[in-house]
Amino acid sequence: MKSLPLLWLALAGACGGAPMVPGYERLRQAGGGAGAEAGEVLLSELACLACHGERPAAPTALDWKRGPDLSAAGDRLRPSWVRAWLADPAAVSPGATMPHLLAGRPYEFVEDLTQYVLSRQSGRRVVEQSPGSAKDGEEIFKSIGCIACHRDLPLKGLGEKYAHGELVRFLLQPLLARPAGRMPDLHTTPKEAAHLAAWLAPVEPEDAKPFVPDAASAERGRVAFASLGCAACHERAAERAPVPWRDLKGGCLAENPAAGVPRYGLSEEQRTALRTALAARGPELKAPALEPRAAIRRIMLERDCFACHQREGGGGPSPELAPLFTSTREDLGDLGRFPPPLDGAGRKFQPAALEAILHGKGGVRNYMRVRMGDFGDDLAQRLPVLLAAADLVAPERPMIGTVDPSKVGRNEAGREIVGTGGYACIACHELHGHPSLGIGAYDLAEMPKRLRPEWMRDFLLDPASYPTGTRMPAFWPDGKPLNPKLPGGKDADRQIDSVRVYLTEADQSIPPPGLADEAAYELKPADRPIVFRTFIAGVGTHAIAVGFPAGVNTAFDALEARWALAWRGRFLDAGGTWNQRFTKMEQPLGEGVIKLGDCGALEIAGLPKPTLKFRGYRIEADGVPVFSYGLGTLTIEDRLEPTDSHGLRRKLRVSGQTNEQVVFTAKPPAGVTVKPASGTALRFKGGVAELTEEISW
Repeated sequence: MKSLPLLWLALAGACGGAPMVPGYERLRQAGGGAGAEAGEVLLSELACLACHGERPAAPTALDWKRGPDLSAAGDRLRPSWVRAWLADPAAVSPGATMPHLLAGRPYEFVEDLTQYVLSRQSGRRVVEQSPGSAKDGEEIFKSIGCIACHRDLPLKGLGEKYAHGELVRFLLQPLLARPAGRMPDLHTTPKEAAHLAAWLAPVEPEDAKPFVPDAASAERGRVAFASLGCAACHERAAERAPVPWRDLKGGCLAENPAAGVPRYGLSEEQRTALRTALAARGPELKAPALEPRAAIRRIMLERDCFACHQREGGGGPSPELAPLFTSTREDLGDLGRFPPPLDGAGRKFQPAALEAILHGKGGVRNYMRVRMGDFGDDLAQRLPVLLAAADLVAPERPMIGTVDPSKVGRNEAGREIVGTGGYACIACHELHGHPSLGIGAYDLAEMPKRLRPEWMRDFLLDPASYPTGTRMPAFWPDGKPLNPKLPGGKDADRQIDSVRVYLTEADQSIPPPGLADEAAYELKPADRPIVFRTFIAGVGTHAIAVGFPAGVNTAFDALEARWALAWRGRFLDAGGTWNQRFTKMEQPLGEGVIKLGDCGALEIAGLPKPTLKFRGYRIEADGVPVFSYGLGTLTIEDRLEPTDSHGLRRKLRVSGQTNEQVVFTAKPPAGVTVKPASGTALRFKGGVAELTEEISW
């Protein structure tokens, strides 16, 4: 046998302590560390179920915590760290949840597995990160919520772990490497990621010994990777016969597991919890079927949601971390700095809004420094269903408009009610981008997009009865309007429904009294594009105008399904749309107006020009609309946006089946350049063809 390297001798007997699982620690601190619930959390978070018992062919993030994706591990990890980690994970990172698999095995296993892991590369380029500030990184770490989960989980040695630039890459897209979603994507910017990396890994050491690829060793490592069961945790669809549960006092649960058995370094209390959970499963050791409330609690424990959120009396920021939750608006107090409680969330939110929230999108509390992260597709699709099942437990009183259509809310009535002559909602709340007259609570126009109408109505009737901590007074106490002289009279439901209707249409309505007299009607795109439906000369009565922050604007004719105009500079004046009963034809405020209809369209060669059928549009994550329309049997998706040179880039995606040739045609006017050339034929592959057009003028 070869002499063992000193590193191996030093680490082979090291003990890094019991695995650290936040959900388990929460239960342990509450006195339940040896119970069945704590054991079930450990079964998931230690990935016991990856090897034992029945498991799906393609486990989701809700089945158990999958290990990191190793398909590009050779790009991001340093050789010396991989060797040390394989030699004993807990010695490198105390509290690690990966077991020590190689205890009692020859050192050659470490080297072979290292060679195999590092051979798995994508060939991507090295990230040349911008310089970061460790001071700023520490502030970001504490303010955006990292510390809520990492108050106990160690982060030392990241410089020794990640290759140059790879920590920044990981912080920008953590779900790529860790798809289980326990580390959410907090949507850090490249600059923020550079600052965080400068603080988390201030020194990037050089590996003492350069890595020399060894194909034979890597092949032995590939075989060992399969035989040791590594793929069960690290490969989503790994095929492996389940390992039967054995004596609950032996195997992984033994105080000193035998050679060849994974060693987790479990504490006696953790072993007891695991045995208790398995005993509670019964003779067949099948996972218990959880009713929705219990399933939600389990998910929140596994992902440490309780570190930020309350639900059913538990969780929320701990006293020692609470001061780190801050806001840009101190007047809002705790409402402006603490994430909201999740009691009743399934009744409160529309399912699509909940899914967006779980992806870290669509947030309205932009004054809150802590961020809601993206926890991955599995959770975003499943948790809204569980929340609805748990929280929508009683029949709801129907909305007034469904009982009596004659009493449905009216836009103009809602406008008056939210204004300063009504209940002055705008004194506290922003409205469709207009700042509030007071503290600046979240934008009212976002509420109908997020909230279920029934919840919104019931909340407005009695805000104090909901566990939101709101300061909002009751304007309809005991179901009676404070001001029956407002539209809707003594009918509280009708007044509230009028507010809902107005807020739903706020983007196309005149601002309420108190804002309207101060509002500038010129639409000015700032952070995101503005999509505005109106009448425009040269476009028609079905115009959909798009103003971009870059100062290039476009207008789409939904009646004829065509791009109509483009211009530069100022966008539109909305005064005519908002203030006049019969909307006038607006004129672009900018300059350099061109007719986009002359600059390119798709046609079917040799056939009369068919009538295009408009099918609607969607707003993508960056705020740019994508218009959909039909060309015969084909469906076209059409996206237009500015280029860096203040021209336009148009992306056309055509799908469907046709035996005819689809061609791009253009007759640009003088001074306008269009690429590709007119007459270009689209090439279909699998029923889909794509074309990118560049327009400059």
